[in-house]
Amino acid sequence: MSKKVMAGLLVIALMISVSGMVFGGGAAEAPRPAAETYRFTMVIYGTTGNPFWAKVVAGAEETARTLGVNLDIQYADDDAERQINILETAITNRVDGIGIIINYDDAYNRVVQRAIDAGIPVIAYNIDHSEGAAGNARMAFIGQDFQVAGYLITRRLIEEAGLRRGDHVVAPVEHPGAVYAQQRYAGVRRALDEIGATSEVLDTGGVSLEDTLDRLTQFLLGKPETAAVLAMGGMPMEMAPQAIRDAGLDIPNAGFDITKRIVTNILEGRSIATVDQQPYLQGANTVMQLYLYNKYGLLPVDINTGGAIIDRDNAQIVLELADTVR
Repeated sequence: MSKKVMAGLLVIALMISVSGMVFGGGAAEAPRPAAETYRFTMVIYGTTGNPFWAKVVAGAEETARTLGVNLDIQYADDDAERQINILETAITNRVDGIGIIINYDDAYNRVVQRAIDAGIPVIAYNIDHSEGAAGNARMAFIGQDFQVAGYLITRRLIEEAGLRRGDHVVAPVEHPGAVYAQQRYAGVRRALDEIGATSEVLDTGGVSLEDTLDRLTQFLLGKPETAAVLAMGGMPMEMAPQAIRDAGLDIPNAGFDITKRIVTNILEGRSIATVDQQPYLQGANTVMQLYLYNKYGLLPVDINTGGAIIDRDNAQIVLELADTVR
């Protein structure tokens, strides 16, 4: 059959299809009603002062606009009781979905179960219960595998810095008691234990970059024998090179998360590498899965959003978007 004949048949088929829609032919489908406007609440356990959350919010808000849903994002200001109160209010208001960060095991078990019992889907993002679905009734988790990521970035630090038995590594982090810190440190410690190096966690708080810098600098001044810094959060990762310099030391550092300063430090040789957990995806996928569950009944699924290591070979790619969506 020639191309001209085939094209003619396609045109005829298209005309028949269109005439069926215009004149009420049986093959035409009735138009679907406009989508319902769903109401979702997402709770961020931290404060607006931490630039990491801006990327989570960017992903959540862009997806909400695209889908036409009503999204309420609230900050708990590092107060578990406040987070519970926000969740209680969301349940009372019969929202259509909840996104929660389970930063402390068992703190939110009862309120999440209440939401599930009320027919409200709940998705954990960024941080999950340490036992996953066995520890909390949330329907899925969207975030990083912290232990694996902690192990991988520490192995990279060991290899690049030539760390060996007897070396001591400090692991600064904003919230040492939080699940993400404990699980990342489990991976960090496993890698260091394998070579006989020692380590300790330093609480840098989640207040500000200036406070983070001061705490880490003071630690290094008091322990100049420290062989390396493995920053387990974005704020200490940003400030590690400056703290090392201010303490008069010349030791390697690596860690977690992406900001323009972190990427610039890597490109300029002041940091070895960092792990990108892609927070934009955490916000975007939470809203998307809540929407799909409400609209189609599709069950939320776990998504590992990041274990990719960013170093000098690929840092330039993420630099432009480092303080927006990366």
